[in-house]
Amino acid sequence: MTASYEGSTATGTIPENTTRYEVNWSRIMRRGVPMLLVPVILLIAILLYNNFYFLEYFHAVSGSIWTGIDLFMGIFIAHIMRGLRPDQRTEIATRLTPIMLFLMPAIATATITAGIYVALSMNIPLFSPYFEAAGVIAISMIVIGFLIFLPNELRIFLEIVHGAKDVRKIVRLTMINLNLAAVMLFLQIAIILVMAHFATGVPI
Repeated sequence: MTASYEGSTATGTIPENTTRYEVNWSRIMRRGVPMLLVPVILLIAILLYNNFYFLEYFHAVSGSIWTGIDLFMGIFIAHIMRGLRPDQRTEIATRLTPIMLFLMPAIATATITAGIYVALSMNIPLFSPYFEAAGVIAISMIVIGFLIFLPNELRIFLEIVHGAKDVRKIVRLTMINLNLAAVMLFLQIAIILVMAHFATGVPI
């Protein structure tokens, strides 16, 4: 991905309609599509194999990856982005696109789906307070992820493939999604607390 920046000022402001980036969007697709497909294919293979051990292992690993990405994005990257110039923020935002647009929805969907199958395999009562709490948290993550986070990433991606002319839009939406990643991190910590009850049987 090549990028050139023009028109910066001493205050870091950006002229409104200046094209600064030549983005290799085909490279984004080459990097992003495998991120989208691999978690889904692995989950389908495990479900077809019908092995509970691998299902639970996949759920734990994919959930850890999801939590780790949200931790890194929502805290560390967000903190770094706030201290950068607008052109630097845009460059990072374009490079985050394959992860944010392709991997995050795939890993989230695979983790939640695997969790549902794990719960069914363990015969967890669907109307227990713990399961209902896990369901509320999971639904909250789905709403944030697929109704806010993903549409924002699609808007960023479309802006990039059209030349990344509106860098303010790219930066603004990226910062919103980084903050959402921090919210998702706390929701994941909460659902892990509930899952610890299912694993140990110890009441919270």
